[in-house]
Amino acid sequence: MSAPSAHDVVVIGGGVTGAGVARDLARRGASVLLLEKEDYGGGTSGSSSCMIHGGPRYLQFDWKTTKLSCEDAGKIVRIARHMVHRVVFLIPVLPGDRNNLERMETAMEVYDRFQPLKLSHPHVRLNPEQALELEPGLAPNLLGAVTMEEWGVDPHRLAWANVQDAIEHGAQALNHTRVTGLLRDGARVVGVRYRGPDAATGEVQAKVVVNATGPWSEGVARLADAVVKLRPAKGVHIVYDRRLSNFAVSGEAVDGRDILMVPHGNFTLAGTTDDDFYGDPDDLDVLPDEVDYILEGFDRVFPALRQHRAVRVTAGVRPTLFQWRPNEDDLSRRYEIIDHRKPDGVSGLVTVTGGKLSMYRLMAEDATDLIARELRIDERCTTGTAPLPGSEADLEPAAALARAHGLTALAVARLQTRHGCRAAAVLDVKRGTSGLVCRCEPLSEAELIWAARQEQVLTLADAFRRVGLAAGPCAGAACVERAAQVIGRELDWSPSQQREAACDFIKSLWVGRAPVLNRRGWAQEELSYGARRGYR
Repeated sequence: MSAPSAHDVVVIGGGVTGAGVARDLARRGASVLLLEKEDYGGGTSGSSSCMIHGGPRYLQFDWKTTKLSCEDAGKIVRIARHMVHRVVFLIPVLPGDRNNLERMETAMEVYDRFQPLKLSHPHVRLNPEQALELEPGLAPNLLGAVTMEEWGVDPHRLAWANVQDAIEHGAQALNHTRVTGLLRDGARVVGVRYRGPDAATGEVQAKVVVNATGPWSEGVARLADAVVKLRPAKGVHIVYDRRLSNFAVSGEAVDGRDILMVPHGNFTLAGTTDDDFYGDPDDLDVLPDEVDYILEGFDRVFPALRQHRAVRVTAGVRPTLFQWRPNEDDLSRRYEIIDHRKPDGVSGLVTVTGGKLSMYRLMAEDATDLIARELRIDERCTTGTAPLPGSEADLEPAAALARAHGLTALAVARLQTRHGCRAAAVLDVKRGTSGLVCRCEPLSEAELIWAARQEQVLTLADAFRRVGLAAGPCAGAACVERAAQVIGRELDWSPSQQREAACDFIKSLWVGRAPVLNRRGWAQEELSYGARRGYR
């Protein structure tokens, strides 16, 4: 075991909330170490609907969460302007809906009061002809529709941007580093024991340990004989490899729960389920019934969805706070900051859990305020106004940057959604024609090199989260081997290690593809597998 080191704070969990806590603490001058057992944003954060939104449905039973979420969404939009985009919803009203058009518009009029908080526009009421003109794929028997505006974001990049800013303000951050135990001095937590990506173990001492592990927070708390009570909920999304509409569409499933179809960049998400989950968050399966549940709901409101082929599914577990009796869909999205010295007699441990993506910054601020008082730090929070890396300045014209580096304007525009005003520095790592590793995403060789050198990409799966490797229509078929070579050169992989990394990554993609494959899809998978057998 390596010699112990010391920090003011160790943050366990590199999802967007843990990354936000690390950023806030680092900006206030604390010595911070962030530890993530897999990769940043790879758990609940990355399995979300990719939206910074207020949540109008919570107005029925938890309007305060809607208000706080809208307020914080506005701050996130300002500090992450290069990676957010407007998402306009069409909410059709059909015969037999629980809310008629008048009630739906009344609800939107209430939500309009919160829209300015997140820099969004008020709703518009549409008659059937107007709605079908905007989106012909809607059910033809609709009675009308209303619009609603939210914000879309890449949650993987949002998590990394917070990690990056924390590092630039003095924090240390390690991914693929699993906490295996908490160090104790009597009833006080004084640090953590961990195992790194090379299987080496170590210890680090800290004045405060933050448990920001989402659905894993109950288990981490138990390491200190402390208690966190959650009611985890599993959510599933179906992913399509193109934009199926320029509008998001809201509908309801057979049991009345809300489902959404949301376009983001060059893909579309359809979901989500919301079911109590009692299993291991590290071992999530998606059942065909869960896919059928989503598709059945859209058969009623957006039957055109059946004409398109899904490419994969995603699954995640929400760390919803425990409540007895409400249906999963009605559970509050409140969050809680727990100083365990009060309920459990364990000092030095703080848990932040619950909430939602669009409230991550506020959750982090409240947790950091508590920790700052413990550490006697007087600096105030700046994360609501200080831009995240890439949003410090306006973007260069994509076409001009593309000409300078021999790329397409589309490739540069996509790169700017990840790196913002720092895109030129990324492209400068390979001056001249850097070339595209994947044309359908599109993904440049320069960006992969940058990710390996500067963004803690240690695996091809990390590259999927950081820069969208294999996220395009080819699903990795045209780019994984090339990406393994590029990243492998940077990480000193041998040719055999490059081949093994590519094969392992391709196999891992089966987990997401299998639940949506039909007979033709399975035939194509077998053909692809056969073509690659000699590769390994």
